[in-house]
Amino acid sequence: MFDIIAAMGRMRIKKKTAVKPFRQTMAYRLLLVLASFLIFLYTIYEMVAAYRVSNTIAFVIAAIAGVLASIGIFYNLDRARYIPIPERKRYR
Repeated sequence: MFDIIAAMGRMRIKKKTAVKPFRQTMAYRLLLVLASFLIFLYTIYEMVAAYRVSNTIAFVIAAIAGVLASIGIFYNLDRARYIPIPERKRYR
């Protein structure tokens, strides 16, 4: 067993890059976009359901929530544009 490890050669230690907080990553912003999109779809469903039964208050509440969800989508997509991406990952 030790011969196999010795035959592999010297293991190199890679330099670790600085770890960014999760809130500053692209994955965080895209999760927020996904959550906002799902909320937007749900509010569209609620608006249609409220319109069919003529419930004006529920329709207005769902419309306001839909507008806020769409603002959240565009805000997080805009903020995702400014996240620095390493050169080697940019063109994948």
